[in-house]
Amino acid sequence: MTHSGPVGPLDPATHAWLVRHALPGARVCGVDPLPGGFTNDMALLTARPAGARGAERYVLRRYRPHGGRVPRNTCAVEVAVLGRAAARTVPVAPVVAADPHGRVTGRPTLLYRFMDGIPLSQVLADGLTDGGARELGRAVGAVLARIGRVRLPRPGGFDDASLVPAPDGTPPLGDLPGFVDRCLATAAGDGPLNGSDAAVLRALARGGPRALAAVAGERSLVHCDFNPKNLLVERRAGRWEVAAVLDWELAFSGSPLFDVGNMLRFAHEYPPAFAPGFVDGFRAGSGRLPGDWPRISRTLDLFALADILTAPPDPAYFARTRTVLHRAAAGRH
Repeated sequence: MTHSGPVGPLDPATHAWLVRHALPGARVCGVDPLPGGFTNDMALLTARPAGARGAERYVLRRYRPHGGRVPRNTCAVEVAVLGRAAARTVPVAPVVAADPHGRVTGRPTLLYRFMDGIPLSQVLADGLTDGGARELGRAVGAVLARIGRVRLPRPGGFDDASLVPAPDGTPPLGDLPGFVDRCLATAAGDGPLNGSDAAVLRALARGGPRALAAVAGERSLVHCDFNPKNLLVERRAGRWEVAAVLDWELAFSGSPLFDVGNMLRFAHEYPPAFAPGFVDGFRAGSGRLPGDWPRISRTLDLFALADILTAPPDPAYFARTRTVLHRAAAGRH
């Protein structure tokens, strides 16, 4: 039995794994593409579990080999991260089953429940009242504080499902000036980033050692892609809440300020009350913010900016990110 889609046909081995192990006795009703699978293949799986009255929805995530400049977690690590986050009441998609090494399906494969909700990016773009924006910001900040309360043995990247980083505590991306130089050296020659932009990026990156020193030794769970496209929100009892935090493939152990910088990268585009609400919610959830947190978080976010600017997914996103770069150079938030 096969189902076609951009993720490729649902091959017999994967289908057998689904109906015999992941969802024993279930009938697969459909496999449809899901947007946003830039580094892995994602599909919406509709299946009728054995004994169920109706069909239910799941997300099938199939991991591709990755050789990019930004380290990405394996399926086994992502499953472990999701479990650790859920134990701290972080809203995540429940894992149904995994073939973490692809021994059955041929590729590392993860099946988790489809989560209802509205992408935070859509809600922010549609506009909110000041009260609604602040309330939503506080909800998002509170969830980030919960993520930060997941403590790991030491800082660093995850090598396996134990979530114990290597003893040297090396950040996954290394030193910021060096990372920026590598990004610029491997950028396409005909890319949109010009020499002036590159000079600004290098100048800002010189603040990297100071920013990294300020957060050295911190060992909280960091999502590392904590931005509106990876958060689902919904109204519950008349209030905004975060329904799920998605896509943990970049997670590591370090400072929550990486995630603060990520969320506030495009704050100038959001309703004005959202960012203050986000900061309030983070602090109220026991999230620690040092006195110069805006500078530190913006500097840490340069890791992401350098990667985006030298390998942009599309012209529109490049333009938005370039604006952020020059706002940072001008000292504007």
